[in-house]
Amino acid sequence: MWPVVILLFGGGILFAKKGINYMKNQNIGLNNKNFFFFPSSFNKNLNNLFLKNDMKGFERNMSKSEAYKILNINPTSNKEKIREVHKQLMLKNHPDNGGKKKKKKKKERS
Repeated sequence: MWPVVILLFGGGILFAKKGINYMKNQNIGLNNKNFFFFPSSFNKNLNNLFLKNDMKGFERNMSKSEAYKILNINPTSNKEKIREVHKQLMLKNHPDNGGKKKKKKKKERS
């Protein structure tokens, strides 16, 4: 009995995820005012949940704005400040000190 319940629950979650991804890719419902039959406050919460700009991943080729975002500094910072912040991040995320290689490489590129 339990394996059937677990399979149905997992299948429901996968089905819902595929449906949400399809709706996002086709621009169905998430930007419309008449999103099915949900109240407007619920619709706004869905928009905030699925369409946040900060939730998307990094670009393939790093832009300057992305590098500034990783280093957590102002775009108007001078080169000395950029070098100092970069050095601190490299020391903090070095693999010998318990940092991860992927994070180090990403911050190294910035």
